[in-house]
Amino acid sequence: MGKFFAGRWQGAAKSRLAKGPTDFVTELKLAEAQERLRRNLSDILQLHQKTLPEAETPTEFAAFATIATMELIVTRSGFPPNRMSLEQRFVVGLFAFLVAHELGRRTLADLGVVFAVSALELFEKEKIADVYRLGSSYGRLQQEKRMYRFLVETIREWFNDPTEAGLEDLVELFRLCCRPN
Repeated sequence: MGKFFAGRWQGAAKSRLAKGPTDFVTELKLAEAQERLRRNLSDILQLHQKTLPEAETPTEFAAFATIATMELIVTRSGFPPNRMSLEQRFVVGLFAFLVAHELGRRTLADLGVVFAVSALELFEKEKIADVYRLGSSYGRLQQEKRMYRFLVETIREWFNDPTEAGLEDLVELFRLCCRPN
């Protein structure tokens, strides 16, 4: 009977050990990816007198990075944040959703929390209701495959290498999306 239990315990220990190091390695890779993103974003943000606050979790990091990225894009676009039209605020929200989605994908952050925190920070409290219409609009955007892929790829490329030239491309795309039809 002792051999039976010893064998079962060893099997259970082996399965936990096999699973544990993989989880540890995955967490290390995620932490490294988050740190690389932080370093790259911090460099471009410092050029524009902005900083990225310290974060305890991937979700906090993704929220802070989404807010900082969107504030940088809006500032560089030349649109005064307090005088944006409903359509322009909608574009800010849509870009924030795409940025949050990319950062969430890279860090495994909770997208719902990242977007909610970002929306609360980027919009006046009275105008938050306008932002919640983004969910269905985001779904419609995904149906417009070419436009969706272009926006996602432009954002992804910028996060891969957040340079001043890439920022200008992102800002120009934002301006085009804000332009009335």
